[in-house]
Amino acid sequence: MRVSLKSVMAGLTLGVIASAASAATVPVSSTVAESGFVGAQNQANYPLTATPYSFASQVNSLANATSIDSLTVTLQISDGDTGPADFDFNNLFLTLDGINTGLALNDFFNNQNFSQSLTQVPVPLQAALLAALADGQLVGGVLDITPGNAPAGDTIAFPAAVDTTLDLVLSGPNLAPPGTNGGGGNPVPLPAAVILAPIGAGLAGMYSRRFRRTK
Repeated sequence: MRVSLKSVMAGLTLGVIASAASAATVPVSSTVAESGFVGAQNQANYPLTATPYSFASQVNSLANATSIDSLTVTLQISDGDTGPADFDFNNLFLTLDGINTGLALNDFFNNQNFSQSLTQVPVPLQAALLAALADGQLVGGVLDITPGNAPAGDTIAFPAAVDTTLDLVLSGPNLAPPGTNGGGGNPVPLPAAVILAPIGAGLAGMYSRRFRRTK
């Protein structure tokens, strides 16, 4: 069976359009109270959130998410001791459901209540984090990779009167905010535009040559 160039290019064009239409990025955010933990800074793990960050109601289906494009956490630590000259610099990391995100919680200074937002891009351990996110919740924690190195009597706290926020940017096919049809959200048009441009030019050239031959 003979297949024309026109048919092949038309099929490719429709495939690209369908693929681009289904790809979407959706930002989600959850704010909860911090744990209220106050204790000696000599543990391997500290609770950050009083209740888990919750995202279940913010997208049509978390099962459609295939990547976490960025992760931003806003939190306050009292006496974090992660300034450049402090003993826990590059030692404290954000965990989600016990998974080390690789996001270092630096510049929370000695004897200070300090709040800041920190962003992780790219986000490692995609499969593990997406699996943890499947139930719509993520428990925030802090990992100390050098527990026991604090001076005697030194403490750390995550004040209960302060909120912490976790912002994620999720991508995936047919991912959309609730109440919209699949494929909504923020479609990613650039790859389609890049691919369709030469296809359009090729089709235009083909028809131009055919028109000249028939004149």
